[in-house]
Amino acid sequence: MGKDKQFSWRNWGLILELIVGGSIFFWAISRPQSNPPKITPVMTLQKSPSALSAEVELTQIAIHATPTPLPSPTAWAIATATTEIDVTPRIIYTTNPFTGLQLSDTELLERKPLLVKLLNWPRSVRPFSQINQADVVFEYYTGGQTNQLLALFYSQAADSVGPLGPGRLVDARLTQHYKADLVVSTVDTMVRGVFENSLAERVFYQGFTDCPGICTQPVDQGGLTYANTTAIRNIAETDRLQSGTPQFKVLPFSVTINKWDDVATRFSYLYADFSVMDWRYSSETGRYHLWQEVEEEDGNLQLEPSYDSDGSPVAFENLIFIMANYIEYNTSTYDINLREGDPNQLAILLRDGKLTYGTWFSETATDPFSFYVEGKPYTLKPGRSWITISSTISRPERVAEGEWDLVFKLR
Repeated sequence: MGKDKQFSWRNWGLILELIVGGSIFFWAISRPQSNPPKITPVMTLQKSPSALSAEVELTQIAIHATPTPLPSPTAWAIATATTEIDVTPRIIYTTNPFTGLQLSDTELLERKPLLVKLLNWPRSVRPFSQINQADVVFEYYTGGQTNQLLALFYSQAADSVGPLGPGRLVDARLTQHYKADLVVSTVDTMVRGVFENSLAERVFYQGFTDCPGICTQPVDQGGLTYANTTAIRNIAETDRLQSGTPQFKVLPFSVTINKWDDVATRFSYLYADFSVMDWRYSSETGRYHLWQEVEEEDGNLQLEPSYDSDGSPVAFENLIFIMANYIEYNTSTYDINLREGDPNQLAILLRDGKLTYGTWFSETATDPFSFYVEGKPYTLKPGRSWITISSTISRPERVAEGEWDLVFKLR
C-alpha cells in the first residue's frame, strides 16, 4: 500500500512537468518576433525578378558557378611556326625587263645577261662592232681622260662584238648587279684576284676561251679581239657551273613623257677637249645619236657621227648619267662605290629631247639600277639605254637653248 502511494505521486509529478513544459513551448512559438533571424540567400542560375544588365548577370553567374578543376601541369603545346609565304610578285615575262620591248621568243628571257667589255681608245680601235645589239651600255672613266664601255647582251645575239677590252674593278660590281657572265680580254693581277673571289666560273678571258667564243684578228687585219655571244653562252652551259636563271623586274616604261625639267636636244659629256661623247637628239628616229671627236689630216679634231661596223649610227632611246664616288688607286686603276641602299644619289635622265633631274638606286649588290623622280619611278622610253657613271662633283651646264655640257671632274 505504501509503495503504491509513492509510485502514484511520482507519476503525477512527471505528468505535471510535461504539461508545464508544453505550455511554455506553445507560448514561445505564438509570441510575436521583434527581431527575425537573418537568412543568407542562395544564388541560383535562375534569373532575378529584378532587372540586371547582361554584364552584371554574367558576372554573378560566374562568381557562384561551380569551380572548374585546375588543369594538370602539362606543358602547353607549342604551335609549329607557320612557313612565311613569299608574296614578291613573280611576273611571267613577255617583256624584255631592260628595254620594255615585247619578245616573241620568251626563251630568251630564260638566260643570264652577258656583259662584254669594249674598247673606245685609242681612236684607231673604232668603230664599235655590234654595239647596237646591246640592251644596255655602261660607260665609265678609266684614266688618262678616256673611257671604256661594258655592253649588256640579253635579248639579241652578236657574233662579233668588240673590240674587246681589259677587265676593270667596276666590271665585277656591274656583273654582280646584273647577275651576268663577263667577257674581257685581259686583266692585271689586282683585278684577276677580285674576279676570282667574286665571279668564280663567270668570267671568259681572251687566250683561255677558244674561238668562236673569243677570236683575235691577224695582226695585218688590225689584231683586235671580238666575242661571239652565242658561242660564249654555249660554253657557259656545257663547261661552267650554272647558278640558275635570274629573274628581273621590268623597269617602268612609257611611250610618252608627261613631265620634265628642261629641253635637251644636245648633251655633251667631256673628259677633256680631245675626249668627247656628244649626244644629239633626232626627232626622226626618237633617239640620241653619238658623235665623237675625229682627228683630221691636219691634226685638228672634229666631231662626227659614230657608226657601228655595219654602218648604222650608234643611237639609243635613253641617256642616263648617274653620279657616283670614284676611288682612285693610281692614275690608271679606279673602282667606283655604287653605295647600294642609298636612294639619294643624283641622276640626269634624258629621253625624247627632254632632261629630267632625278635619283638612282640599287637596293643590294645583286639588284639592277632603278631611277626615280621625286620619289616615284622614272618611266624610260621603250628601247635601249646608255648609262654613264659620272662623278659626284660633276655638274651639267646649259651652254645654249637645249644644249648642255657635262664636264667629268675627278677632284
